[in-house]
Amino acid sequence: MHAVLMAVMKTVNIRISSALLAEIDAAATASGQDRSNWLRLAATEKLNGLTSATRDPSIADEIKVVDERARSIVKDVLLRLERLETAVFPTTDEDPFA
Repeated sequence: MHAVLMAVMKTVNIRISSALLAEIDAAATASGQDRSNWLRLAATEKLNGLTSATRDPSIADEIKVVDERARSIVKDVLLRLERLETAVFPTTDEDPFA
């Protein structure tokens, strides 16, 4: 039987402005998460270098694929996602995922 490694969770306190907290709460709610999970994911993405640039279709050129047709599919999906988000959230102020 394999041992399952569980991350030891620590409680931390941070001081942030009320306005930033409201934005975090709105983004968390929009993504169906609570504040703690949203902050944990945001920190993890930042540490792993994931940004909105990862939605850029040109990043598909860096993906290793077995079939080159897959690259064009990824680019198409990223373009469609960008168009959808632009239509739903006309400004970045409205985009809870930005």
